[in-house]
Formats: sequence, C-alpha cells, structure tokens
Amino acid sequence: MTATDERSSRNAQNAGPGPGATHRQRVLVCDDEKLIRDMLQKALVARGYEVLTAADGQEAVEKVIADEPALLLLDLMMPRMDGFDVLRVLRSRPEYLGLQIIVLTARASQEVLQEALEAGADDYVSKPFHLGEVMSRVEAHLRIAAYAAELDRKRQDSHMLVDISQRLTGRLDMQEILNEVAQRVAHVLDSDRCSVVLLEPEGRQGRVVAASDSRGLMDRRISLDGYPEIGRVLETREPLVVADIGADPLFDPVKDQLAQLDVRSVALFPLFAGAQLIGVLFLRSKTPLEHFGDREVAFGQIVANATAVAVANARVFTEIKEETDRLSHARDIVEQRLRVVERYQDFFESSADAMFVTEAYGSILFMNRQAEQLTGLSRVLAAGLPFADLASAGDRLRAAALLERARQGETVGREDFQLSGPRPLTVSISVGRLPGEGQTFCLTVRDVTQERAVAKELARTKDFLHNLIDASGDAVVAVDLEGRVVLFNKRAEALFELTATEVVGQTHLSALLPEGGAAALGALLASDEEGGTGRIVPAVERTVLGRDGTPIPVLLAGSRIEIEGEDMGLVLLLQDQRDRIRMRNQLHQAQEKLIQSERQAVLAELAGTAAHELNQPLTSVMGYAELLRKRLPEADPNAKAAETIHREASRMAEIVKRIGRITRYETKQYVGNARIIDLAAAAPGDSQERGPQGDSSP
Repeated sequence: MTATDERSSRNAQNAGPGPGATHRQRVLVCDDEKLIRDMLQKALVARGYEVLTAADGQEAVEKVIADEPALLLLDLMMPRMDGFDVLRVLRSRPEYLGLQIIVLTARASQEVLQEALEAGADDYVSKPFHLGEVMSRVEAHLRIAAYAAELDRKRQDSHMLVDISQRLTGRLDMQEILNEVAQRVAHVLDSDRCSVVLLEPEGRQGRVVAASDSRGLMDRRISLDGYPEIGRVLETREPLVVADIGADPLFDPVKDQLAQLDVRSVALFPLFAGAQLIGVLFLRSKTPLEHFGDREVAFGQIVANATAVAVANARVFTEIKEETDRLSHARDIVEQRLRVVERYQDFFESSADAMFVTEAYGSILFMNRQAEQLTGLSRVLAAGLPFADLASAGDRLRAAALLERARQGETVGREDFQLSGPRPLTVSISVGRLPGEGQTFCLTVRDVTQERAVAKELARTKDFLHNLIDASGDAVVAVDLEGRVVLFNKRAEALFELTATEVVGQTHLSALLPEGGAAALGALLASDEEGGTGRIVPAVERTVLGRDGTPIPVLLAGSRIEIEGEDMGLVLLLQDQRDRIRMRNQLHQAQEKLIQSERQAVLAELAGTAAHELNQPLTSVMGYAELLRKRLPEADPNAKAAETIHREASRMAEIVKRIGRITRYETKQYVGNARIIDLAAAAPGDSQERGPQGDSSP
C-alpha cells in the first residue's frame, strides 16, 4: 500500500459509514465572518458531526493537512488566501482529491461559479443561504465520499488479494511466500501477529509453519488443548473474531497464559482443502480488534482460502514436508533427550527452586512445579518456547547470551534477570550441563525480588547516611572496640590533613591524639561527669595532632555506640577551634587599639582646651613684662626681675604651643618609676614651628 493509498484510507474513515469507520464524520468550516462560522458549527454539531473552523484560507489549508476532514465548507472571498487559492492548493495534491468541497459565496454569477467548479469545487451554495439546504448538501456529499471510499477500499483489497493469490500459486518457495503473506495480512488487518497453523491428521495437534514476526523456516508443534479458539473454529468451521478475550468464557482455562503473552484479541479464519479443514490463519493483537467489520472478515477469509489452495497443492505441500523432515529429526533428538531427562524428574520436583531443562539452543524441554508457579505457565504451553522469552524485553538478549556462553563451555555464575508476566520478578539464574547428557542444560531459577529490594533500600540508606555525615559541619571520627578508625568524614580529612583512605582501617585513635590522650579520653568516657557514663556532652576543649604532629585545638564531644546493648565502638565529634582562637586574638588586639585611640582623642581634646585657656593669661603676663622691661632702667634692681618674668613667660608659651599640637599619646621616664607625657613626641614638627629664643608671640 502506497502513502497515497494509506492517506486515502484515512480520509475514507472520516468520510462516512463504511466498514471499519469508528469515529464521527469531520467537517471543516472556513469563513472570515465569525457569525457564519458559529452558526454553521452549531447546526453541524447538532447533527452529530465533528466540526473544525478556520477564519481564512491559509488556516483552512493547515487544518486540512493536520486534521484530514471529510468535507470542507469554503467561503470564496477571504483575507490572506481566498477560496480559489485554497481550491488550487488542495486539488494539486493527490492525497486530497477525495476531499469534498462545497463553496459558499455571495458572488453567485455564472462566471464565479464556473471558475470555482473548474478550480476543484464539488458544489456551491449561494449566500444568503438556508441552513436546511446547506445540511442537505453536506449529507449528500458525505454519502458520495463514503461510497467512493468504499469503492477505493474494495479496489485496494482486490489488488492485494490478486497479488497474494498470484504469489501463492505462481511460486515454489512456499515457506517464504507463507511468511510474506502472514506479514502483509498482519499489516492490512492491523494485528500484532499473523501465523499459519496446519492441523495434524489426528486433529489434536498443529504445526505453526509461518508467522509475520519470523522470516525463517518454521515447524513448531503445538497442542490444540492449549488453544480453545482453534478448537472453536474446528467445531463451527466458521471464522472467529474475539475483540476482548478477557470477557469471553471460552478462554477461561488459558487466560493467565495469554496475559503472560500480552494477548488481548484474536481472529481466526479456517483453511479448507475442499471440504477438509486443514488449518487456520491465526491473528493475535495486544489491543481489542474493535475495527473488525464485514470487510475485514471477508478479506481475511479470502486470503485464508487462497492460502489453503496453495497448501493443498500436493507438489508444494510435499516440498514443505521434505523441508520440515530435517526439523522433525531434530525434534526427535530433543524428545529422546527429554526421555532421558525424565530420569531426573523426582529430583527436579523435590527442589525448592524453579528448575528448567533446555536443549542446546535454549528451547524448554521440561520445567518443575516450582517453575510453573514462578512463571504462571503450564508445562504444556511452555514446552518448545525459548527460555529467553520468559525474561523481560530488556533482558531477553542477555538471557540468550547467558545460554550461548554455557553452550560454548564457559563457566557461568549466577546472574540476576527480570522475568516478564503479570507480576514482574527479579530472579537469580545459574546454568549447568545436565550430567552425561551433552548439550542439555539445567537452569536453576530463584526468586530474589524481596532480597534485592531490601538490599537496594539498605544501599540507599547507607548512601544517605554517608552523605549526611560528609555534609556535617563537624569532623566525625568513629572507631571500633580495638580503637581502629572505621569512619573518617570530609571535615575530619580537612582537620587532620589526612585522607580517609590513609586512615580508615589503617590508623589507631591514639595516633590522632597527643601522648596519653587516648587513655585520658577513655577515663573521661568511664566517668559520670561530662554528660554521664559513655558520653562526653557538652563538648570539652582538647588537642589533636595534625599530619605533621602539629597540635590542633578542638572542642570534642562523643559517645559510645551500642547495638542491642552490645558496645560496638566510639564516635567522636570534633570542632576545629583554630579559627575561633585566631578571631578571639584579633578581637583583643582590636579592642586594645580602640582603647589607645580613645585615649589619644581625649588627650588631644584636653590639650587643645588647656592651650586655649592658658594662652590668654600668658599673653597678658608677657605683655606687661615687656612693658616693664622697656620702662625700667638697667640699673633698676627690678629690671632684672622683669627680664626673668618675660623669659619664663615665653618659655611657658612654647610649652602651651606644644600642648595644643598633641596628636598621639606617648610617655617618657620621669623621676623614679613615674612616667610623663613626652611633648616632643606627642607634638610632631614642634622643632620646625618653634620661634627664635625670646620670641614673645603666644
């Protein structure tokens, strides 16, 4: 079927009530006037149609491509892309030739209508229109589309049936043709698997000779006891379609096995050679075959009839039989091995584990009761199945590889696999050769679902605790009863400058403590003082040793570890105090500097005040002394006193200047142990600013 055929088939399902159509007919309304769109949509929905709308031609084309309506109501005069352009675009594409298009136009001239019909319109309705007329035209054209689609489906079915018949009757490589027919039927009738099953003469067994999911040679025996649907076809000699086997009591004996295989629905068509029923065309699907109608049943039966004619052909049938003789011989060898295996049956049945016996390439020969309970499969249905098919989809290749390694002579240890089925299981599988039986293998399968779940949870808990300990802000060190370090987190590595690899299991606790530190720690834990016996709470100040033996101040807390009353070791929490001590010293220095700064500020203020207060009287003293010195003659005995007063006042003025320039607090030794302010150091630049000796300026 080409892409165009598939597209036509989907349009046909939208178009009308033909066989296989299961959803409402879809109509697209395209008009730039919202009032008209809403009116038509409401009327069409009321008649049971699925309705889409578009406001212009461009949107209409996009929705036709995306949603594939069966009919388009199209206004001619619109923005962006008018109706004529829409017609030309759609009619230029073969996949939309079956789309029914009715144009709606207020320009009802003959020229406009002729242009619209020539562009590809199927019909037209003039505006203003009556809703009844539009609905009648819609229904008529949908019927036309449905009839055309039905004819197209019949044409396609006829072409495919002719092709299949020619292939079945015109070639000799029957095995390949049967496989190809099974694949094409599975595709056309939308099923997951199609197989050809031929009946043995006695009528209680069958042989699968072709399947859609296998291109190789097939000749697999099946017991009809496990296939009640084939029994029903043998009884009624009519096609059988069961859309949901879960609701049909016919399948009650094998529902669990079918659920294991994920089968939901089946369809069977009898193969007749004259009046003799020689087999069935067998379809299985994981979803309900709700789309099966008269067309699908007729198609399947016609293919079955053509297949039966080809199979009944004596010459071709003989060729198939000769080709399967080789497989029959191999099967006989397997059956001989199975008879040998029966000698071990009592041992297998008494085993607590599920046990499978397979031939060289992994097909199941035997399984014990425990294996039946584990898989939910009966021995009858399991016989001949590849053991790898019991594994989940993700583990099948690995399971097949495990058996292949065993067949090659490799020693295979236990491995975990996921089994598929109603209740997914984790199993542990070991493989070994059956003693003395060559290429026959015994597989021991143990359910470890709960064990693996517990182990996974424990691993998650362990990882969580490790991450939690590593995320701790304190160094965590745990030791066993012998004093060996068993836990050393990231903070401990940073504190001691040692890695966990170097310490865990390698180092004794005493190596991390100063001499006698381990004994002192033990005594502290034995006392009832710091938090009680076996505990150190709150933390105490201690010292530990770094990589190079450097003492490191820490706050230490700890506790003995007990499990069910038994002493298991000791855990210590260590908090590095180096940064705290460093910060404390820096704070002390800062406080000292602050005090010094405050002293200097007070001294500067006091000096300024004193200088200000002393300056005025000194100025007066120096002025009057200078006046006396000038007025008194040199011979006057008071002249010498006036000179002395002037000199000492000048000296005092210099001292006041120095006091006024004090900026820092410095002292010097004075009499005895006393210290006085060093004015020369406290008032920098004084020597540069001091005037000439005897200068009377203040």
